[in-house]
Amino acid sequence: MKAILVQFVTSSSAPPLSCRALSGYSHHSPLRSTKLVSKGRRHRYTMSSELILYDLPSKQGTGWSHNPWKTRLALNFKGISYKTDWTEYPDLQPKFEKFGISPNSTGAKYTSPAVKLPDGTYIMESRAIADALERLHPTPSLHLDSPYQSRIEKMVPDLVNSMRPIFMPLVPKTFLNKPSYDYFHATREKSLGMPLDKYAEGADEAFMKAKPYIKQLGEMLTENEGPFLEGKKPVYADFVIVAMLRMQAGLGYADKIFGEEGGKELKALYEASKEWLERENH
Repeated sequence: MKAILVQFVTSSSAPPLSCRALSGYSHHSPLRSTKLVSKGRRHRYTMSSELILYDLPSKQGTGWSHNPWKTRLALNFKGISYKTDWTEYPDLQPKFEKFGISPNSTGAKYTSPAVKLPDGTYIMESRAIADALERLHPTPSLHLDSPYQSRIEKMVPDLVNSMRPIFMPLVPKTFLNKPSYDYFHATREKSLGMPLDKYAEGADEAFMKAKPYIKQLGEMLTENEGPFLEGKKPVYADFVIVAMLRMQAGLGYADKIFGEEGGKELKALYEASKEWLERENH
């Protein structure tokens, strides 16, 4: 069988792959086989009955990170049965190596979210997971072909990047258990070249940079009379926004966003999505 390519899949640092593994199945034992895709590499093991979501835990016992929340929202919206495997930051690498997932080519080698599908296939990265969920469970649809998808996939990361001096120093203090707290501080301070407390001094300037994106998102939500981007029914692009707002709400920062121009529409979107935000701790 040929490996199935899935666009945008992020991955992990597995050992070098044989030609056979790259072309299809690699048999590590009589009971286990692996089908691989990276940047479309999948990893298939034994059959299980329920999807597993690999999410980052918090002191509150709930999901907190915006990227896993995109997947959690999609699962909740589609009504897919799943269970959560809470995985601390430093445990992502050994766990995903054991699964045979290969590393991201840039940035962090291992990232959450990842899922194990009922057929044993592993997929990492929220958009790649959404693509797979839509194929396996086409209704209700995430409408990944929405004209808003590409706009939101550009605008929300721009907003998140502008707000990094605000939320990055707050994340470990607010959410993280000690293993992830230590890991987060060490890796982020290394990449920034400064302590997180020093980085936080740019928070006021960061929020000024964020304001135009908040306004643009609010304007986008009025194009079809809301509360969702396309009107009365959500699309995956809505969940990309809601996931970002859920993290800011956990940090106590969402109300400040809601108070800005465009914030009223974002608050309406967030409140309209509450039924898919309810399942947050399992």
